[in-house]
Amino acid sequence: MLNTRTNEVLAAKVERFVTAKERSRGLLKYDSAPQNFVAVFDLALWGFLPIIHTIGMRFPIDIVFCDRQQRVKKIFKDVKPGRLVVPWTLLLGGAPFLLEFSQCDLENLSVGDQLSWEGPRQ
Repeated sequence: MLNTRTNEVLAAKVERFVTAKERSRGLLKYDSAPQNFVAVFDLALWGFLPIIHTIGMRFPIDIVFCDRQQRVKKIFKDVKPGRLVVPWTLLLGGAPFLLEFSQCDLENLSVGDQLSWEGPRQ
């Protein structure tokens, strides 16, 4: 995962979660936080209702919502397990991509940054 504004690699390992079954499991399959990792979720209905939760997670994550052009729209850092995340300003279709970062340095990531990613589907 690359931030094209800074040319900084945000995560070395990228996994894509596209189907409903893949999205429902997501990072819950990990017992501990994977290092330098991002999960890319293609949200249903183009992100019409991008509401997510961390119920059942075993570690905190950083959450980033992106638009169709892979631009950062909203950032939630250090989201603890058992939380509900609602990006109010993105409801009704503003975020078709959800990124869940584990053990990554997002210090220089800002809203509006252009990201680039590739990765295998799970």
